[in-house]
Amino acid sequence: MVVRSIAASWYHDADMRRVVVVLALALPLTACGGSEKQWYKPNSNYTVAEFEQDRRACTRNRELDESCLRGRGWISLSADGPVKDTTPQAPAQPQLRAK
Repeated sequence: MVVRSIAASWYHDADMRRVVVVLALALPLTACGGSEKQWYKPNSNYTVAEFEQDRRACTRNRELDESCLRGRGWISLSADGPVKDTTPQAPAQPQLRAK
């Protein structure tokens, strides 16, 4: 025979409400935790497989070496700083003076 008292029922309901509130608050916080950058190669046609190959080559000890990716021509799209123009510039021609 199972006997349930009103007080015990209230205690378990409050416990369940607490669990639901904690989960409801924790779920959005975990969704905002990661800040993954997006990368692209300017003036180039590339595939996801090519990026994944470069990303694996530039990952050491489970951490991405961003300077390695930049060295392979990839540029970050994230707003962590101004994007530099990496297109090669022609050297400036010296000015000649008329005598």
